[in-house]
Amino acid sequence: MLVGAIVTCAGQNAVRDLVPLKDRQRVFSNHGFSFLPPQQSGWLEKFGESEITYFKQTDPAVVSFYMQAIEGEYPAAPSTEAQLVAFVRSKKDDWGPEEGRYSNTSSSIAIEESEKSCVSYRVSAHDRAATNKGNHEFLVLHTAGRFCLQPQTRSAAVDIFYSVRHVPNFDATALFAEGESFLKSLQLQTPPK
Repeated sequence: MLVGAIVTCAGQNAVRDLVPLKDRQRVFSNHGFSFLPPQQSGWLEKFGESEITYFKQTDPAVVSFYMQAIEGEYPAAPSTEAQLVAFVRSKKDDWGPEEGRYSNTSSSIAIEESEKSCVSYRVSAHDRAATNKGNHEFLVLHTAGRFCLQPQTRSAAVDIFYSVRHVPNFDATALFAEGESFLKSLQLQTPPK
């Protein structure tokens, strides 16, 4: 979705395979965004050119959980809050071309009261074609995130989110708390020169 930037984390820019998460210090980007990686145990991380992904070590037959921060250049930023919400809705409330895969879909997408350059979103659905659904009719999918424009320049953006997919009747409360902590850790600073 976002391209053109490199996330700088502890001096590393190379793409790597999944490795255990060791450094839990704040991650700073070249565009003035920063966040805290997961602070709990049991996480793996992977660096890409414009993203960092964290995977929780879980039993995938029951639940999968990951968090991601993606940033990049955004030269044609919407000029109004309504346009920004519409842009995020077009990306996050699109359930793809697979007819019948998702059911019971719901979404909440809105400008944040405390940071007008950010849109908070929450989407959920029943995923009837998840590869790890086993003998279940579907897995429950919850995704929550924040899409923010760099407020000083409005020429860069970050999408920071978490996604939980689990069997029906699984208590994901603790995972949601970890995800919300990740979202709340996002800070917007003046980009370095």
